[in-house]
Amino acid sequence: MGVAMAYLQDLSDADLYFIVKTIVDKRQDHDYICDLLKDKPDLVEIMMEDEKLFWQVQQEDDILLKISPFLLFSILIQQTKRQLEKKSYTMEIINRQERVPVFDAEEAVALLQNKDIRAYLARMLASFTRVDSTTVVYRARGLTYQRHFSELDFDDVLELAGLVELPYRYDFYKRLADISLFITGIFPEYIGGNPSETDHIPARYIGRCGRTLHEYEEEGRRYYDLASTYDEAREQGLEYVLSQFSEKFTTIRKPLNYLSENLIYKHRSKWFA
Repeated sequence: MGVAMAYLQDLSDADLYFIVKTIVDKRQDHDYICDLLKDKPDLVEIMMEDEKLFWQVQQEDDILLKISPFLLFSILIQQTKRQLEKKSYTMEIINRQERVPVFDAEEAVALLQNKDIRAYLARMLASFTRVDSTTVVYRARGLTYQRHFSELDFDDVLELAGLVELPYRYDFYKRLADISLFITGIFPEYIGGNPSETDHIPARYIGRCGRTLHEYEEEGRRYYDLASTYDEAREQGLEYVLSQFSEKFTTIRKPLNYLSENLIYKHRSKWFA
């Protein structure tokens, strides 16, 4: 599946209408244009790069009631790329008060030039705006157990992966890596903090093991690498993206740090489940 078609399939009718109404603002036949665009994925992809979308998102109240999380984060990641192109450094977030400049903006932008990487990041962030959980019944040491798992909790997913045979762990490995990237990218200043310092981040993201930033990065690299080796990664066209995230985990979290600190700081606790 081509990247452009993948973008189009991720967009709802409301998303497409929002794009058209925002960009084609000199015409009134927006429904007609939306119908034309449904078999023109390449044109939709080009339209999604228009900066008018970002400025419109900034003006909208309760934007997630009007467009999908995927479109919202696609717009914000595109804007992050634009702004980082004008910078030579990113700010490494040490804790809630301390920031240190690191001259790696060019490398981060180079990764964001890849459309597959931008689409993956948008889908990944969108996945954290909803809560999915499951209850598993299993037997161990002759006893039957019932366990509730949340796919937002690193330790839950790690435990659940251990209950699944190795050939079927692709989704679990990818999710473990995504959680590591999400936490280090969107909420890095809370990693390893005291409970009193984490009031504004859902407890499920902190996990039960109190991992450090370095430990989350190692986990992210490990599980993206493992996920990239599965047939599912190749079939979904994600083999390259996952291997790049494994190799350049620290670099790919930097655009998320920038997005978190500069574009969505006031909305993080509201938007993410």
